[in-house]
Amino acid sequence: MGPLGFYSICLKTTDLDETVGYYRRLGFVPTGEDAPGLRISLANGEDALTFMSFLDANLVNFRGAHIHRLMSELRAAGIGVTDYNVRPDQQPLMLDERGEPLPDNECGHFTVYDPDGHELFFNTHPPEREPFEAALADGVAHKGHVGGRHLLGRLVYCLEVTALDASVAFYESLGLVGLREGRSAWITPPLRHRAVHFVLQLRAAAAAGCVLRFFGDVTDDVAWRARGFVAEGPGWVGVDPDGRRLELLPGSVLPC
Repeated sequence: MGPLGFYSICLKTTDLDETVGYYRRLGFVPTGEDAPGLRISLANGEDALTFMSFLDANLVNFRGAHIHRLMSELRAAGIGVTDYNVRPDQQPLMLDERGEPLPDNECGHFTVYDPDGHELFFNTHPPEREPFEAALADGVAHKGHVGGRHLLGRLVYCLEVTALDASVAFYESLGLVGLREGRSAWITPPLRHRAVHFVLQLRAAAAAGCVLRFFGDVTDDVAWRARGFVAEGPGWVGVDPDGRRLELLPGSVLPC
């Protein structure tokens, strides 16, 4: 399986201004990749979140890969692919004389759902192909939005799943590597794809959901309480305006 693309997190919000204001108070800063009223991206060091008012649900977004080739590989692995190029106006596609996308077109989009219904959205615009291929050729890790010191630590997007074994098997079928750790698992690209490295966590739960987990310094009690967090176990827990759980945990080195 080829690399899935550059990884990012897109989150549904019912009040874009309120949600963005909340995360800015936590130290996130705008990246400039905004569409006022529709989409705003914020960064915490190298970690970025994109908030969208038009999403039906939260999703993990992969960008830059050769769409048709990757879709063919996923289907060959028995993975269900839906909504291939259902919104052709969003990507300038290579078309044949009838106006249909060419079979080997490198841009476009499609969707995959994991066993709990978490959406993985793959889309690539023409300007994204060159930096993606360059990163793979160089073998250098793709860098996100780098900033100075921030209140929060490193972000890990955690998907709560109802059948951990089935979920790990699904993500491994995408060509990713699963590392079990008790009732959770770390998901990363294989070593040969380190140019597009990311860390995703799966956690066994009674119902599907998502959690934003930050690993860093949790000793500033005054700062966390002032932002509405409450102490829980070794760290702190908060809830954003859209009801998402945020967990602040000690540590700066992730397991993978």
